[in-house]
Amino acid sequence: MARKLLKTYILIFSCFIASCSLVNNQVTDQPEMSETPPAPPATVTETPEPTAAISPTMTSTPTKTPIVILDPSPLEIEFYAEDGQVLSGVYFPADSNPAPLMVLMHWARGDQEEWTEIALWLQNRSELVRAPDYNNSWKSSDWYPENTSGISMGVFTFTLRECTGGCLSYLPAEWLLDIQAAMTTAAGLTGVDSNQIMTAGASIGADGAVNGCVWLNQSGLGECRGAFALSPGSLLLVPFENVALELLQNDPSIPVYCLYGLRDDASVETCSAVPEAVLVDYGYVDYHGFELLQPLRAPDPLILLLEFIETALSE
Repeated sequence: MARKLLKTYILIFSCFIASCSLVNNQVTDQPEMSETPPAPPATVTETPEPTAAISPTMTSTPTKTPIVILDPSPLEIEFYAEDGQVLSGVYFPADSNPAPLMVLMHWARGDQEEWTEIALWLQNRSELVRAPDYNNSWKSSDWYPENTSGISMGVFTFTLRECTGGCLSYLPAEWLLDIQAAMTTAAGLTGVDSNQIMTAGASIGADGAVNGCVWLNQSGLGECRGAFALSPGSLLLVPFENVALELLQNDPSIPVYCLYGLRDDASVETCSAVPEAVLVDYGYVDYHGFELLQPLRAPDPLILLLEFIETALSE
């Protein structure tokens, strides 16, 4: 009986142990309760310190100024003297740029038109129409020698105040202002090499040629390379000898040509006072200024003008 009870207790105890084990297993197999995940840390956005703006480096592309070659047609130029006087000129452009320039100055018997045919001849761009002028030998271009210099020059002519068609008054002080204004204008013309300027003139224009040449060199606006004078007479207040010597005594010497006829007393005296110049005596004639420009004259004054240009440009 006792054994029977013992077995019963053991069985009950075993069942109790088994039940507990089952309960424990059930609790263990249940999924664990997940904890609420912590909030992510706040994101702090740092503002960078301002930095100085960096300017882009600009690389400039070098450009070339186009060379302007002007049409050969004469250009009318209006300019002003220092005292406000309005003056007129004509520019005959060369076929190159920059080119040497000749400034031509007229006599009291006419104006800048006295030089038109010679200006076209010096321009050397096939614009000269060779035709006779039975009244004025210097405008009768049919006898002009060939321009064999190989140079197309710019040429600038102008009319002194109160001299249209011929000078009505004798205004030497004012004419000096006109000449200075003409030289300033000439040095600034398009296509002109301001360091290769020459002057030529007849009578008062001959005096103007040496005065204008010296003035340009003193002004610093350009370089005058020489003066060619037909019958000067110290007619512009400043003695021709003084200004001519300023050119001739320059280092290097700036050439001066002085042409005259032996019966033109004022020109004989004026040119003879400057033996350092190239003196050309045309004999016992009374030709003055433009009248020295005659066909079959020896030496030919226009050939001498080409020689003068060559000498002036080679200095």
